[in-house]
Amino acid sequence: METFSKIQRKELAELHFHLGQSVRPDILWSIAHEQGIRLPSKDYWEFYELITLGKKTEVSWEDYHELFKWTELIQSSPIAMERAVYEVLGGAYRANNITLLEPSFNPMFRNRGGERDLDQIILATLRGMEKGLAEFPNVRAGIILLLDRRLPFATNEIIVKKAIKYKNRGIVGIDIAGPNSADFRYEDYFALYKTAREAGLKTTVHTGEDGSAEEMEHVLKALPLDRVNHGFRAYTSPSLLKTVREKNLTLCLCPTSNMRVGFIKDAAHLKEVIRTLYDSGVKFCINTDNPSMLKTTLIKELEFLRKHEILSEEEIDQTVRWAFEATFIPTEPGKNLYL
Repeated sequence: METFSKIQRKELAELHFHLGQSVRPDILWSIAHEQGIRLPSKDYWEFYELITLGKKTEVSWEDYHELFKWTELIQSSPIAMERAVYEVLGGAYRANNITLLEPSFNPMFRNRGGERDLDQIILATLRGMEKGLAEFPNVRAGIILLLDRRLPFATNEIIVKKAIKYKNRGIVGIDIAGPNSADFRYEDYFALYKTAREAGLKTTVHTGEDGSAEEMEHVLKALPLDRVNHGFRAYTSPSLLKTVREKNLTLCLCPTSNMRVGFIKDAAHLKEVIRTLYDSGVKFCINTDNPSMLKTTLIKELEFLRKHEILSEEEIDQTVRWAFEATFIPTEPGKNLYL
């Protein structure tokens, strides 16, 4: 008989994880073969090492993003996206008792440079979500579409228009991710974010991870936001902590992800970050970011906090409540809007 820890008996919510790196390697292997994608190796275990961080102990920011290419390619079809979302929702519920999920992805990185129809990619994603919600009726889910700093403004604008178009089918918000680009300016996106919010979507952004507290403060001034992905750099700036509190923003922290790329050095550094945020009255929740690639789960993330005495059981419960409160999904508990 299976035994479950205290954390495993909790209903959990995950607000920040990338769909591309959340599908199990064996499922990606299967999808790749169904799609006739030529992989760099015919050996499954070599493929497994390719799409996870494998045995590397030190990983650069460039290594991290390089891994996205294969998972995005494998998911670049309507059939692949439908199965990917379905498998992620069911797997998260069965393994971690996650009853609220908001996976994110960039549809422009799933259409093979324009070869695939963008609407078909998004609709297939929503079908996969609906299939998962039908099987697990106590689970709630919504999709966040990612914009990317490397893409031209006109391309990112198309993504926002698609998000608005499908907001009644299950797209709940937009986000900006990707490595920094010299041509990217947050100020250029104020009107686009405002339009998205006026249309009923929620907004978040990746910031306060690889950059500085000053950069994060600039982003919070430039964009109208409902949440922040990562944002842990706020712990270094009392004025930024105050800004986050005053704007009532919830930070979506990803401990393992930030430690693997060296932005957070170790458990002691993580404790300093999280204790500063918590004791300063900043709301945050714990997430996996890229669970399959990092070989982690939400339960493992929370167990790490307990093991290293970073948060007490009551404080962990509070972060879980903050996650449920910060959801972008416009539903009441126990009800699915999209079925």
